[in-house]
Amino acid sequence: MILLGINTSGLIHFGNYITLIKPVLKIKKKNIFLADLHCLSKNKHYKNVNLNKLTSSLIFKSFFKKKIFLHQSNHKNILFLFWVISCFYNINKTKNFLIVKDKINLSIAKVCYPILMCSDIITINNFFTFIGIDQIQHIELYNKIVNKISKYINVFFLKKNKFIINNKVLYSYNKKKMSKSNKNDLFLFSNYKNLLLFFNNFFITLKRKKSIFNFFELVTDTKISFKNSFNKNKIYIVENIYFKFLKKKLVFINLLKNLNFYLKKKKKNNSFFNNIILNNIIKIKQLFNI
Repeated sequence: MILLGINTSGLIHFGNYITLIKPVLKIKKKNIFLADLHCLSKNKHYKNVNLNKLTSSLIFKSFFKKKIFLHQSNHKNILFLFWVISCFYNINKTKNFLIVKDKINLSIAKVCYPILMCSDIITINNFFTFIGIDQIQHIELYNKIVNKISKYINVFFLKKNKFIINNKVLYSYNKKKMSKSNKNDLFLFSNYKNLLLFFNNFFITLKRKKSIFNFFELVTDTKISFKNSFNKNKIYIVENIYFKFLKKKLVFINLLKNLNFYLKKKKKNNSFFNNIILNNIIKIKQLFNI
């Protein structure tokens, strides 16, 4: 069983697809972990938290039909273990965290981000955990915390978690890694117009690794020739990427409509929470122009 974890601080973009979804498409046994508490440390717009959470769930559902979804906020043991670890972890060691270095106006939540991530992995106690190349430091932290817990209780009851590291990086138009924090991401199910506007920002570069051609090859697994003009290649890239995700996008829209129909048909129990979800569905429909 492989654990896939994603921060719901924003919409799922092409970088998430390359590093998280695409490598495990053929693997049957996997759990999807939505880190909805982690996103509070990054997302200042708290109203969008539920919207992003709902959108992420439906996108994963469109790729993986029958999978177990784990929501971080539903597991009280994660917060309990996080508090226990925070009680014995030396605060001076947090200075070495990559998330702390070269940052101004850091919140306590951001400093504790790696510790909360470790408590997630320990609590779920999975055999395999899929992580990105930027989270290698957290493996060392996880091993130290697990060893310390084992020494305290004198029993090693945890499974030996094996980490699968994905070293693929998708570069955006500004030659930086595509991420929400860099503000250079593109929603995975973007319409044709948004795709065209995004790829218009790319410049012709000799560095293939950070070019539009590398972006296309990583997403579609097909090579593109340099013989054609850049504009012809750009239209070809936009069309292929759009039609590649069109089926999954239609599945997503169908799931959204079914959820909308179910909530309206349901009785008035928990009507407050139903209204929140229905309002988020309206926002998603506006995003897709449904």
